[in-house]
Amino acid sequence: MMNQTDVWMGGWAVGGMWIWMVVGVLVVVALVVVIVKLFNKPS
Repeated sequence: MMNQTDVWMGGWAVGGMWIWMVVGVLVVVALVVVIVKLFNKPS
């Protein structure tokens, strides 16, 4: 039981973390772009 959990978590740490890091960076960039566009919108 414990061994299977360790293997599953290890698979996430090795294979999944970089994906989530890329997703996180893209989300931050998207938020910055939206905020900049809102502030630069001519009122």
